[in-house]
Amino acid sequence: MKTFPLIAALALFPLLASAEKKKEVALPKSQVVESIQKDLADAQQRLTQQREKIAAEKPKLAKSFDQMRADLIEKRRLVRIARMAKADRDAMLKALEKKHYVAAQNDQFIDSQLRDYGLMMETFFLPGEEKLYSEAVEGIHHADSAGSLPVQRLKKRLAILETGMDRLEAQLGGRTLKAEAVAPNGEVKPGTFAIAGPAVWFVSDDQKLAGAVVREKATQMPRVRPGERESIQAVIAGGEAPLKIDLTGGKALALASLESDRLDIFRKGGFWIWPILGIALISAIAGVLKLIQIVRIRTPENNWVAGILESIREGDLESAKAKASQVVHPVGSVVLQCLDYVKVGPDVVEEVLYEQLIGVQNKLQSGLPFIAITAATAPLLGLLGTVAGMIRTFNVITVSGTGDAKPLAGGISEALITTLFGLVVAIPALIIHALLSRRCQGIIQNTEKLGLTLVNGLRKIKNH
Repeated sequence: MKTFPLIAALALFPLLASAEKKKEVALPKSQVVESIQKDLADAQQRLTQQREKIAAEKPKLAKSFDQMRADLIEKRRLVRIARMAKADRDAMLKALEKKHYVAAQNDQFIDSQLRDYGLMMETFFLPGEEKLYSEAVEGIHHADSAGSLPVQRLKKRLAILETGMDRLEAQLGGRTLKAEAVAPNGEVKPGTFAIAGPAVWFVSDDQKLAGAVVREKATQMPRVRPGERESIQAVIAGGEAPLKIDLTGGKALALASLESDRLDIFRKGGFWIWPILGIALISAIAGVLKLIQIVRIRTPENNWVAGILESIREGDLESAKAKASQVVHPVGSVVLQCLDYVKVGPDVVEEVLYEQLIGVQNKLQSGLPFIAITAATAPLLGLLGTVAGMIRTFNVITVSGTGDAKPLAGGISEALITTLFGLVVAIPALIIHALLSRRCQGIIQNTEKLGLTLVNGLRKIKNH
């Protein structure tokens, strides 16, 4: 019974739909279009209102969603921590402490690096730059005050870094600066600096001093090495001119000046270099004189002794003496002395020969012992100067320490230079002594040989 009305309604629904369709078809076309447009406008208006409502509620929903998500993440973290064992919590705490320690160390390292950079930048300031960067200099010294927070200190450090970058940019572009510099004679002169990157030049106001600027340790004011006056004056005046740039920060110029000053090595050698030079001079004079003496000696011809013996065999002693005196050799004087004893006999002549040989040996070897003494003494004097220089160096270290090596240079230079000069004098002296001694020994042996030849010839003449 209940299903009958439902079946009747389903049966009547197509008839009602067909009647409604016929009714719509019966409406005019203009009314249909107007009705559709009106429905469309209403639908668009409702859509716009719905979109505005969604747009108005969206930020609140997004904020609420983000808050709920953050709360959920925090609650999950708390739940995870609550579920963790005590050992896991301790491990996590240690990891966090280690991370905090590393971060603190990194912060301290960055802070110290920035501070060192600031101090280094202050060190390289030219005299006139301190006023330009006074605020940065103040930040260097006051960033470590007791009341400053780490964030404030880091900001001051970063300000110093920015100042350094600005200064570098200004120098790369080239600029001039009014300040004072020190002349080579120590006089302080006002003038103008021309800066281009790491290269700095200076011209004094009186135009008497111009040159490259060199910064030295333990000095507040830069020094000027004179040179290229016209080019530097033209650049500072705003013109163009070629200039030499020392990329080593003045070290190459300093080395060039040391190499150009040849006498500076003698001044740095100290007292003990002069005795070495003294004995070297005397040894050189002795060597030259001995060389002249040896060069003048000429070895007699092979038939020289035979000619003398022939004159003796003929009884012409004066002719034999004349032939003996013609040679430029020590054997000539020896033979002359031997000829005076020819009538006495060959044995006496032989004794006279050896007696004269002693004199020849002494004459030829005169001066050679001093050269040998020089070869042995010069290194000892150099070693003595080395010891004296090291004592001086240790005395300076006792007073000033080892932080700056420049005060130690004097003692070290004295120690090394005296050793150098000792070896420079000893090695040539040893070589010269060996060569001259060998040559003198050869002359002595030749003299003895010719003398014995004469004695043997006299024996043959006597036996016949």
